[in-house]
Amino acid sequence: MSINPTSLSTGSINQFNQVQNRLDESNKQLSSGQRINNAAVDPAGLQVFLQLQGQVIGDNTAIRNSLDGVSALQIADGSVNQVNDSLQQIRELSIQAQNGTLNDNDRASLQKQADALLEGIRDTIDQSTFNGQSLLAEDGELRLQTGPGSEDSQNVGTFDVAGTLEDIGLFSLDITDSSALDLLDESQDFLSSVSSEIGANQNRLESTINTLTESSLNQAEAASRIGDTDYAKAISERSAALIQQEVGIA
Repeated sequence: MSINPTSLSTGSINQFNQVQNRLDESNKQLSSGQRINNAAVDPAGLQVFLQLQGQVIGDNTAIRNSLDGVSALQIADGSVNQVNDSLQQIRELSIQAQNGTLNDNDRASLQKQADALLEGIRDTIDQSTFNGQSLLAEDGELRLQTGPGSEDSQNVGTFDVAGTLEDIGLFSLDITDSSALDLLDESQDFLSSVSSEIGANQNRLESTINTLTESSLNQAEAASRIGDTDYAKAISERSAALIQQEVGIA
């Protein structure tokens, strides 16, 4: 029986190369922290891993969008509270101005204080903006992309607070008039309705953020199970490959 040295040599070289490839793949997994460093390792797993990664990125971006919406609503709510505080001060001035013990000069002085507060209300409304978009000076909506899909959106309303208060007659208020208190009550009732809607929108966005955060964590965990290196297994396979490599060399 004859022995073919070339055949034996070729088989040893092929086996050595296979061991070297396994060792290279183990080193890649250990150095990168990724189990799948190319499509050949796990084609199906790579596809699922990339899909999960895309969903995580989409959820995280939607969370940032929703947080921007919450920030805008917080600005609007803070401005409404400032306007309410000013209205309360004007109400106190009006009660004082309608007291019969005051003379005309006293009432004129109180009216000047009220006019200054009314001007401050206008400024507060005009300055209530987010990224250049008015929140309290015109009726409209801010469309927020609150999910990874095209249909995942929420609309946050903006309000024409200045226009409504103008229609009520607030900015031409005579605090000495007997109807002033009724007018102030109407203005505060309107602002209360605006605050309620702002609060409802903020609660809805915060609920969306909680849902997106939970979804992102679950998907990231699933992606990790598929794509991350199992270090114990990779080290064990690398050790086995090193031993086989040494045997092949010998």
